[in-house]
Amino acid sequence: MNTVGERVKEERDDRTGYDVVDQAPVGITICDPSQEGLPVVYVNDRFVELTGYDRSELVGRDWPSLQGPETSTARIAEVCEAVEAQETETAELLLYRADGEPFWSRVRVAPLCDDDGNLQKYVGFHEDVTDERRREGTLEALHGVATRLQNEGTVDAVCERTVSAAASILDFEICTVMIRDGEWLVPRAMSDQAPPDGSRKMALDHGLAGATYQSGKSTVIDEISEDDVSDPANDTYRSGMSVPIGEHGVFQVVHVEPNGFDEQDLELAELLVTHTASAIGRLERERELERQNERLESFVDVVSHDLRNPLSVVKGSLELARETGDDEHFQRARGAIDRMDQLIEDLLTLARHGEPVEDLVPVDLATLARESWTTVATADATLVVETSPTVHCHVGRIRQVLENLFRNAVEHAGEDVTVAVGGLPDGTGFYVADDGPGIPAAEREAVFQSGYSKTDGGTGLGLSIVHQCAAAHGWTVAVTESEDGGARFEFTDVEVDS
Repeated sequence: MNTVGERVKEERDDRTGYDVVDQAPVGITICDPSQEGLPVVYVNDRFVELTGYDRSELVGRDWPSLQGPETSTARIAEVCEAVEAQETETAELLLYRADGEPFWSRVRVAPLCDDDGNLQKYVGFHEDVTDERRREGTLEALHGVATRLQNEGTVDAVCERTVSAAASILDFEICTVMIRDGEWLVPRAMSDQAPPDGSRKMALDHGLAGATYQSGKSTVIDEISEDDVSDPANDTYRSGMSVPIGEHGVFQVVHVEPNGFDEQDLELAELLVTHTASAIGRLERERELERQNERLESFVDVVSHDLRNPLSVVKGSLELARETGDDEHFQRARGAIDRMDQLIEDLLTLARHGEPVEDLVPVDLATLARESWTTVATADATLVVETSPTVHCHVGRIRQVLENLFRNAVEHAGEDVTVAVGGLPDGTGFYVADDGPGIPAAEREAVFQSGYSKTDGGTGLGLSIVHQCAAAHGWTVAVTESEDGGARFEFTDVEVDS
């Protein structure tokens, strides 16, 4: 019987059919089923390239020995049985290169028969599908992240989960999530590998982050230059990728070398960020639903309680007027009707002013304060404008804020109260203060609740409207004590031009 080496020589000497397969773009192996161990009798150039072995190290080896230890004996047996049955079998098997690196080979094994149909050899067509398998694994991992993102309870948690997934699944070492806050994009999460100064607050119209947010289109920059719009936070960054998170913000990845990202990186980043945008959108919808429910509860409270009282007054007064003919009862009924009219007006204002505002415009606070003062019954009260900052706001709602605070000061501090308006010293917002009796510290949070009132005839909605208007702008409003011992309402997180 000829040795394996002799048979290989015979195969190589007979070039019939080999000239083409030598140059085939896929790896090809041919094995002899008549020999024990299914020895390999031929490999083409592409298979040599795939494995990194010399041809002499491959030819003569038993076919099962080419498989990695992870490939089960049963799976190898299935392939062999299919070949012996002269059937074609396709399998994905884990092989190892000469340097020990594993790779996935999709092999299609087919029988080669003579003219009489007798099995002579079988041929294996090998395709390296390592990248494909890795991509499938990545997509599966991102699908799992999507589920976990939807379970997060805060925007910050969603942002942290996003950068964590980007680092562990997509191998993005330096990345950040920036979320819109007013007219700014603010970093909310950064990967652990990012330097301390790896990201910074950016205006909506500034840098690559601003351009991405404004256009809603992803961008890959192969090499950052001084004359482009990138304006990186760190001078070591040489390439980058920027992806919009819907209308919520921007996801950015950078590399310290040029050409750090390709189209596949961008595609996977966009897939991850799609899940991020969905999770943030869900949280915002839930918050809006909570706000709507709170407003609905306020309406129910007012309608069921505060409106019922004046209605009872009207009913009783009209009955007394009919019985006695005394005009005093009509006056009492008219006062109750005026009370209901004010309640309804405040309820409508509360409903309209709870929605987030857009298209802010710069407004001179002093001018607006003086205009608002003229629309409120201020009796002998005095308005003092101490500073005149420019505030970016929705004019109608900020006017409602000022009018309600002026009215509140007159009602609680007296008709001769002095009200002061001005910008905060640190430039973060503005204040409205009076010289009245002030608000006790224990009650300063409660005053913004719907229905809270310390005066007879008050609707208890005025300061709730102030709070709603501030929240709609993304501002924070708090009550403190003024220099004269009165109430001081401070609005912070406001975009102010001093």
